[in-house]
Amino acid sequence: MGSYRLTWRPLLNGHIALGHKPGKRLRAQLDAAGCTLVVNLLGARESRARASASRIRLPLAGAEPPGPERAPEVLACFAAMTDALAAGGKVYVHCSAGLHRTGMIAYAYFRHLGDAREQAVARIAALREQTAAELREARMAWGDQLAPGPGAGEPTAG
Repeated sequence: MGSYRLTWRPLLNGHIALGHKPGKRLRAQLDAAGCTLVVNLLGARESRARASASRIRLPLAGAEPPGPERAPEVLACFAAMTDALAAGGKVYVHCSAGLHRTGMIAYAYFRHLGDAREQAVARIAALREQTAAELREARMAWGDQLAPGPGAGEPTAG
């Protein structure tokens, strides 16, 4: 994809960025930026990357929200992201194009942290306008279930 401009935004004590699957150039940019955690949302058939201290996997085969059986996995991913950010790290979240799955998970994560709907969408737009433009109601409704407060709880399919 040629040159890619990473947009890091402050979050907790660290920074977060969203985007597409890193190729050689983007991996070099992530390294140069001091990225400490990569969240890989690619499905098992799209990526052979293994989880490690600097990479976690939340494999999603497509842009549909994960079912309720995946709730522990989603929440564990969010906990790892929060730990990295709270420690001052830089977290990069990606799927293939950085649009649907990335937007869905970023939105759900920001709601999980307590952002209102509008604030979560605004954060995504500030990080990557293309990702914000691809947010859809069904994915946002799934993410809304992860917001703290009444009606929040484990995510369900939807």
